[in-house]
Amino acid sequence: MSSTQILAQLVGAVGIALLLSSTFMRRRALLLALDAAGSAVMGIHWALLGGTAGIAISAVVVVMDLAGTDPRDPRGRLVLIASLPVTAVLLAVFWTGPMDILAGLGLLGIALSRLSAGQIRLRALSMAACVPWISYGVLMVSIPQIAFSAAYFVFMGVSILRIRSGRWPMPAATTPADAAILPADGP
Repeated sequence: MSSTQILAQLVGAVGIALLLSSTFMRRRALLLALDAAGSAVMGIHWALLGGTAGIAISAVVVVMDLAGTDPRDPRGRLVLIASLPVTAVLLAVFWTGPMDILAGLGLLGIALSRLSAGQIRLRALSMAACVPWISYGVLMVSIPQIAFSAAYFVFMGVSILRIRSGRWPMPAATTPADAAILPADGP
């Protein structure tokens, strides 16, 4: 491994720490803020590896996370929905090969999760997005992406089980956006 590849793996590890910490957040806004920070760091990781699709998608995820803290907000929904054609254009412009399709599918899962009002649906769709990201990580030789996606899949699954079992209480000071999250998931 070259020094650039080693640096890329180290930067990716920092991104992973931020992204994994987001899975433990009970508030949607904090979950998405940590996800945005982790995605920004992963953009640097992809730049070091030469993954132009990864860079573009990381940027789109940061915008989606910062704009989409409440999918019931028309402005937030517009940004999330607009991210899909923007991603298609970015993939076409920065096309490096068929592996970019995997990154695009990963982003589709992320966008669909951000459009979910409920925590369980958001987390389940985030889990589904991990599958193409693991494949993209393998093809791009990104150890952090592979490790992150596998761990994120597991952690999101555990959080779904905790929510369903009632062991995921909402904090006492709950924002209106967070107050509707768990009821939106239903029983």
